[in-house]
Amino acid sequence: MPKQPGIDADALEIRIAAESDLESLAESFAYGTSAAQLQRRLEESKCGLRTMLVAVLKGRAVGAVSIGGWGHQRVGSLRLFALDVGPAFQGIGVGTALINAVETIAAERNLDEVNLEVEIDNDDAIRLYRRLGYRICGDPVMDRWTLLRDDGTVETIEVPVFVMVKKLD
Repeated sequence: MPKQPGIDADALEIRIAAESDLESLAESFAYGTSAAQLQRRLEESKCGLRTMLVAVLKGRAVGAVSIGGWGHQRVGSLRLFALDVGPAFQGIGVGTALINAVETIAAERNLDEVNLEVEIDNDDAIRLYRRLGYRICGDPVMDRWTLLRDDGTVETIEVPVFVMVKKLD
């Protein structure tokens, strides 16, 4: 699918993920994030281990982000993680809209900042986060997470990440 031109902010809806979003998310993400991984994220959201938000464009879920979780959490901060935008929808404002929604939730909860982890070699994501006011906080740390594949295999991923933080006004 070719990249879309920039989107009108009114055309994009950010809301809590639902079971009905999983198929279009899996299609949007293609080979980047498995349907099994997305299903697990939604199940964790339903049981309160995270809150999974989706970006919906013309009735189709094209991006997602999670908040909460237990990773590199900071006091007075909301943790943003698992930000994914389908390749055909990158560079048009979907990721920025998801991040802005997380920041709004943090402000509504009277939190001082938003924090996240990003792989140290993910230059595009680091550039996006910096453009939105995030800064690298300290030296890289190791992050570990479980990758679920659609064929049922499971792999533990361990990668160096930067913790990035944005102070909210």
